[in-house]
Parts: sequence; structure tokens; C-alpha cells
Amino acid sequence: MALPATDPTLTRNVLVVDADPAFVETAEQLLGDHKVHKARNVSDAQRRLVEESIELAIIGPTYAHAAGVSESAMLLDLQPDLPMVLVSDALNTEVLRAAIRAGYRDVVDVPLTPQKVAEMLSIIEQVHRREEEERAGRHKIGKVVTIMSPKGGAGKTMTTANVALTLAMWGDPSRVVVLDADLQFGDICISLQVDPQHTIVDVARDIDKLDEALLDSLLATHSSGMRVLSAPLEPSLADEVSTQVVVKTIGMLKRMFDYVIIDTAPFLDEPVLSILERSDVVLLVVDMDLPSVKNAKLALDTLRLIKFPFEKIKLVLNRVNSKARLDVNELERSLGLEVQAAISSDKLVPRAVNEGEPVVSLYPRSKVARDLRSVAALVLDEDEKIPEEEVKSRRWFR
Repeated sequence: MALPATDPTLTRNVLVVDADPAFVETAEQLLGDHKVHKARNVSDAQRRLVEESIELAIIGPTYAHAAGVSESAMLLDLQPDLPMVLVSDALNTEVLRAAIRAGYRDVVDVPLTPQKVAEMLSIIEQVHRREEEERAGRHKIGKVVTIMSPKGGAGKTMTTANVALTLAMWGDPSRVVVLDADLQFGDICISLQVDPQHTIVDVARDIDKLDEALLDSLLATHSSGMRVLSAPLEPSLADEVSTQVVVKTIGMLKRMFDYVIIDTAPFLDEPVLSILERSDVVLLVVDMDLPSVKNAKLALDTLRLIKFPFEKIKLVLNRVNSKARLDVNELERSLGLEVQAAISSDKLVPRAVNEGEPVVSLYPRSKVARDLRSVAALVLDEDEKIPEEEVKSRRWFR
């Protein structure tokens, strides 16, 4: 399937460089209506850069080795800000590191697909947007939103996925990033149907050389355009990710995105406490059962002991209309917090989870989707706009 570019203003000048005609032809077909300039070698590519207004260079598998990366990086001598993407048939850490050091924006594996090509083209928009922001003198620091629950199964990850996607739908999706900080059993990528090529373990292994370009290359892209940094794919790898790695990653993501949405492990260890300290908003998700309330109370007691600022915490109830319903007034007195939002119990939620798509996109008109959008509204500042139809009463369960 080719990518349409029926609007001439959206047609991009793309340079495809590779000695394999089959790869170049495949790339050209996938780029559809975009203007494709072809080069069989770096010398030809250099001439194209001089003659044409190239906005993106796709470098094929012929150059997916240390010497090839170094040779193709010569294009940056002519156009230092040129976004370059390497396509590799043997993607490994050595190739990735060489490409990032050379100035590549991303490295993807074969075969090329419409989604991968669309992600490459989105880099052009990111470059243009950052240039505009720099010209406007914009230095906005992103907002860190942490979703926590001291009990597993309370709906924390489901809430994270839906809040993040809602914020992406309300604004620029490329300005939203999700960090899965449940280092042993993170499920964000499953919830969002994202197949990550890299995880936070790769961040940890390159932490001494980490900069925004390298970190950006390690982020996966959701179909919406939202970015995702995956948790380790195996629980045993969690030990490679120190608290310092998590803290440095958050600090860098704050400079790169408007919203940093963080899913956490269901306990208060050093990494989670460090995340909470750096959060602007904390959504505390409590299920409507006694064990969840008890664990929430213990967690809040711990946070009181360390003098955590409670004005950051927004209490969110999950499954509020389930049969095992607790009295909301009693729950608020027990926790010492006022309920800010509530998510109704709905069979659509597990159905959406099994589909790998958040409720807000799979069943956008459902009541539970409206509830989840109300949770997302808690994240916004007073001067940030939300669609008028999303302004609902947050006390409907009284």
C-alpha cells in the first residue's frame, strides 16, 4: 500500500540511497505520491542533495554496517540538518550505535512497511516543528504525569494507555510520550499494540552517551503518532535499569515532549518514589474493593511520612458501579483525599484490552470512554483547552 500525498503541500522530497534496485523500487512504491529521488551510491546522493531540496534520506541495507554508515554520513557534510534513516537487514546494537553517532535520526529493520515509511516521514514534521519552536524562542518544559496504584489489577495500565491516547487525540500526538516504568512486568506496548525494537534497557546501556537524538531513536511510535518507551522485555533485565537511568530519561523526555505519561510498578520502591518526586500530576487509581483501598491508604501514609506534596495527587476510582461497591464518602475519609474522577465498570474495557486498543479509540462513544477522557482532563492546566463535549460532571457516582 502506497502512502498518498494528494495535497501538494504535503508532498515530500525523499532521497532513497541503495545499490539494490529492488530495495529502491520497494521504497518508491511505498512512498506513493511523494517525490522520490534515487541514488545508487553516496556520490550520486551528494549530487541529488546539491540539485534538489531533499527533506529526508532513506539509506538502504547496503550501508547497514560500520563502514557504510560512516560513508553515507558524508551526506551530512553537505546538509547537516538532513534527517537520515538507515534501513538494516541485520539490526544490532553495533549498527544502531554507529548510526546514531554518525547523525542518523533512526534505524529500522527490513522489510519496509507502510507504517515504517509513515514514521520516517513524520520525522520531517518533527524537524520543521522544532525549527519553528526555536525561531519562536519556545522552551516549554513538558508535564510529567504518573499513574500509580499500590495494588496490581486495579486498572493502572489501562488508565495510562487511555489517558495518553486521549491527550494525543486532543493535541499533537507527536508531543506525547509514554514511559513504561513497570520494569519487570510492563504491559503498555501490549495495551497499545506497539512492537518495540528497543526498550529502556538500551537506554541504560548507552546512558553515558545518551542525548536527545539517541533517545528519540529508541522510542517506538504508536499508530496515532504518539511515542512509547518500552519496559524491558524480560523481568531479569530490569536489574540493568537503575534509578539514575530512569531519572535521566525523564529529564530528557521533559525537554522533548509536552506530556510524559508514566506507568509504574504496583509498589513504592526507589525508582517509583524518584518518579513521583519528579511528577507534576499523580493519578492514583484505586479499585472499588477493600484490598485496593487498604493498599492505597498504606501508600499514602508512606508519602505523608516523606512529606510528598499531596496537591499533586488526583484520586481516581475504577469500576465504581461494580456490585462490590464501597461507600465513596467513607473511602474519601479513609484516604484523606477527595475523589476527582471515576471510571465505570464496563465489559468493553476487558474487550478493548484483549483487542490491544484503548477504549477511547475503540469505543469512543461509550460511557467508560467518556469517563476516561474525564480522567485525562485532570492532567490539563486551567489555560489548556479541552473539547466542550468532554466537560462532564466528575461527581456523577454520588
